[in-house]
Amino acid sequence: MQIQAESRFWKLSEEGRKRCASLADKLRRFDLARIVSSNEPKAVETAELVASQLTRTHIVRPDLQEIDRTGLGFVGLEAYQETFRRFFAEPDRVVMGSETAEEARARFTAAVEGVLEEFPDETLAIVTHGTVISLLVSEPTPEDRFRLWRRLGMPSYVVVSRPTLEIVEEFYGVD
Repeated sequence: MQIQAESRFWKLSEEGRKRCASLADKLRRFDLARIVSSNEPKAVETAELVASQLTRTHIVRPDLQEIDRTGLGFVGLEAYQETFRRFFAEPDRVVMGSETAEEARARFTAAVEGVLEEFPDETLAIVTHGTVISLLVSEPTPEDRFRLWRRLGMPSYVVVSRPTLEIVEEFYGVD
């Protein structure tokens, strides 16, 4: 029996590392001041690779992590998507892990606002995770949040305006 690590411990694959160079090329036009990331290994690794390509600094900030998926286990694609559909559809109920969608949205929103307050005059990239991004920037309907979550490839990016955090541009996956 093979034991696999929980998603919060995942690292980038070789393909994922290669895609970071393409992501950096896509982000170059924004003239970013710095790259901020969650503390999860995939986000840190992505941020470090992109920051290196763009010769920018990378810092880690708390509470930018993905939702806790403890208890989800390793399931097929249909069951996985159904769990996330329920997660978005029932925002005040713990569907997996230890926080509701609403709790995750509040945590992540406060963390993003904290980063923006820390660097008020800088153009930033925040390297984080699809579910919390969907909770923050989508229209507040479960269907819209689920739809955005399904579109986000790896890596993707969403450009938002300050201070409203309205979506200005979306890019769904680097090849």
